[in-house]
Amino acid sequence: MLTKEKQTQKFYWLKYEISAIQSLIQNSPGVDQFVFCYFFPETDQQAKPLQLIAYAYMAATNQYSSYFDKLEIYNNSALDLSGPIVMSNNIISLADILLLINTPDVNGDKPDYLVFIPNVNRGHVFYDVKRFKRIDTGDVELILDINTDPIFTNPSPPATISGH
Repeated sequence: MLTKEKQTQKFYWLKYEISAIQSLIQNSPGVDQFVFCYFFPETDQQAKPLQLIAYAYMAATNQYSSYFDKLEIYNNSALDLSGPIVMSNNIISLADILLLINTPDVNGDKPDYLVFIPNVNRGHVFYDVKRFKRIDTGDVELILDINTDPIFTNPSPPATISGH
């Protein structure tokens, strides 16, 4: 008997350099949120990789920045998902971005880059966000204070995602 193989989509772990985040903030006066849109690069890979691009959103003027960043694939790590899944824009508030990039860990270190790790909840794809610092022996994850809730992207719509 023939069985059909389910079609999957590859969602890569993605890296976003702190210097690029700071540049987007500086070049986007009045930024309120970072909006992450899906990006399908030109590729001959059978895996059909999806990445993200980041825009700044300025609510006061109801505008997106004309400048954007393409997040890089991180360590070739990926999550293969089969449907049904909803791929919406994902958002992180400026306040949460600033918390991620400016809050030192217990040793006083701040991150060099963020890693967006794909996840799914109630059929919506979102991203857990981790912070990393480059060191001589290899990159190390910087943990936020244990009293701080984890920060992850919020698919919009539905604009709110509850529980992982």
